[in-house]
Amino acid sequence: MTDTDILIIGGGITGLSAAYHLQRLNFSDYLLAEKNAACGGLCGSVRKNGFTYDYSGHLLHLHSGYGKKLVKKLLRGNLGRLSRDTAIFSHGVYTRYPFQANTYGLPPAVVKECVDGFLKAHRADRTVSPDAPFKDWALAVFGPGICRHFMHPYNRKLWQTPLDELTADWCAPFVPRPNPQDVIAGSKADNLKQFGYNADFYYPLRGGCQTLCDALAKPVKNIRTGCELTAIDFIAGTAFFKGLGAVRFKRVINTMPLKKFVKLIKHAPVKVENAAEKLKITSVCNLNAGVARRVSEKHWVYFPEKEFPFYRAGLASNFSPHVAPEGTSSFYIEVSHPQTGRGSRPDLEKIQRAIPPALRRAGLLGPGEKLLNPLWMKLDDAYVVYNRERKPALETIMPYLEKHGCLSIGRYGAWKYSFMEEALLEGRAAAVELAGRLKPVR
Repeated sequence: MTDTDILIIGGGITGLSAAYHLQRLNFSDYLLAEKNAACGGLCGSVRKNGFTYDYSGHLLHLHSGYGKKLVKKLLRGNLGRLSRDTAIFSHGVYTRYPFQANTYGLPPAVVKECVDGFLKAHRADRTVSPDAPFKDWALAVFGPGICRHFMHPYNRKLWQTPLDELTADWCAPFVPRPNPQDVIAGSKADNLKQFGYNADFYYPLRGGCQTLCDALAKPVKNIRTGCELTAIDFIAGTAFFKGLGAVRFKRVINTMPLKKFVKLIKHAPVKVENAAEKLKITSVCNLNAGVARRVSEKHWVYFPEKEFPFYRAGLASNFSPHVAPEGTSSFYIEVSHPQTGRGSRPDLEKIQRAIPPALRRAGLLGPGEKLLNPLWMKLDDAYVVYNRERKPALETIMPYLEKHGCLSIGRYGAWKYSFMEEALLEGRAAAVELAGRLKPVR
């Protein structure tokens, strides 16, 4: 049996950050267990025939002084900064992101519907709680036109959840709320003003997001890969892993999906098990593929309309030219679907046949042009669904875990919508908290 003071479950960016910061604190009695053969998780990258593919459009939105300092230190010059160039494709035309502030270029009747509806909603000044259904919240904030042409169809496609079951408490800071002056200006001319938390972002110049995970892992001494958690017993203080056996612990940092983690807890109270069953998540299948030319300068494009099988298509080669062979482009094309268990994924062959004609309709592929080097990368756990059951479920689960010395953190461990910097900072905070509770081994 292995003994450790702090057991870290999961070697994605959150777990790696926790281990990295424990190491920096000279706290050596920890163990990070990762089920895959290498660390990185969904923030990892795969190389295929000269292309570097991430699991999705993973970008570094750095807003804190420490986050910027840490990432720059880890990547040592292997980091580029970019200003967002994104768009929405609807009604056969491209408009700037976000839709609600950039209707210029859409059919005049659509522009009028969107602007008039927004102004009427703004004058009504309805106060809608973030706990309200997203459908109602969006109508109150943006009006019926913007909702009909973007907010409702896009979010229905992304979340794969009825919008009257989805709450709005994920929206800040992810959904920009422009003022009336911005909405009017963006309806009359091409508006270059940027909105939102991701107006600027960073990305590794070489190696994809895997380079950040590798840099975090490099100084970490106590990593075991190929070790999948099969059960955890808080009463006995013991976890059980394939490829590792039993591990006795004092504290736990969990970063694996919360719903799956709770299912592995021995002797968990029925109310905790029942709460975990109410948690829902959306899955994503991401088609990475190349094109034998430079396609567009856009970083990514949103597709709200039903005729497009994907909700977003991005060009990783516009994040860095080094992730694709010279003179080519690298797409990532994201298709979401409800998570209903293993073996329930959509027909990817059928979707892959439908993707090139859809890209041609958007002008991103030429007649007869083919996608090269295709690779599906599947995220069984992608977007945590903010349904009405989520908050009360967390209010039941989290105190139980904390009572037993377990911090469940990160996008999936804390069951929330977040970005990479937040994962780095949560890993650091968990390390500082737990290292302070236990005497370090010098």
